[in-house]
Amino acid sequence: MGGLHGLGLCLALCFGAVIGSVPVRLVGGRSRCHGRVELLQNGAWGSICASGWDRAASRVLCRELGCGRPRLIPAPCSPPAADGPPVTLQWVQCLGQEPALAHCVLQPRDAPSCPSDRLAAIDCEGERVEGCRALVLEWGGSGWAWPDPKSRPAEPFGLRLSGGPGRCAGRLEVQRNGSWGTVCDDGWSAANAAVVCQELGCREVPAELLGDQPRFGPGTGRIWLDDVRCRGQEGTLQDCAHRAWGYHDCTHDEDVGVVCQDP
Repeated sequence: MGGLHGLGLCLALCFGAVIGSVPVRLVGGRSRCHGRVELLQNGAWGSICASGWDRAASRVLCRELGCGRPRLIPAPCSPPAADGPPVTLQWVQCLGQEPALAHCVLQPRDAPSCPSDRLAAIDCEGERVEGCRALVLEWGGSGWAWPDPKSRPAEPFGLRLSGGPGRCAGRLEVQRNGSWGTVCDDGWSAANAAVVCQELGCREVPAELLGDQPRFGPGTGRIWLDDVRCRGQEGTLQDCAHRAWGYHDCTHDEDVGVVCQDP
């Protein structure tokens, strides 16, 4: 046992979760964080129509499963077998901040049918053990023990504007895992900029006054985010839809700039 000092033993029990009073599972996917969404209701598993599933619902479920955030593109998923579970929910309505899917509005199916290739599926970034229902043993001075979950620091996220005239204008840079990187301008919008300005404590500049996309030169290091899509009400850029962290098809010549007004 002495040779295992400093190591952790993780027994992850995360293939499904009981979300509030609604058990849920992902099936037919390549990992436990990807697949067709099925919920257990009235003792039977059922699917959800894709037309009634959106990114807000995906964000809630990915978070509840301990799988980070949803990827930008819709999740492809193999359809159920002919004798697979029926569609039991027509749509799920979430705001995105709910602690569990059971806190969203769940509408029972009221349409005659839902095509099997139009079933709700999610593709989350990946496993985040601190969010899972996991059992973790860590070695301490007195032997193996259960760690206090509160002692695990939250993954740091930072945001700043660099290369500009002040803290409210510049090249957008975000911090992930202690490393600063840039954001690609693919799909960048005024709603995205509004979220950034608010998060920095700056004031938004009306889009009609900005003209062309502002540039503050290429950055260095990782390009952390691409295809960011905000609605404008998010409290942090982290909550906007985007590709998985570090996945992009950009160069630093496409690093996005943001101009806000000083508070």
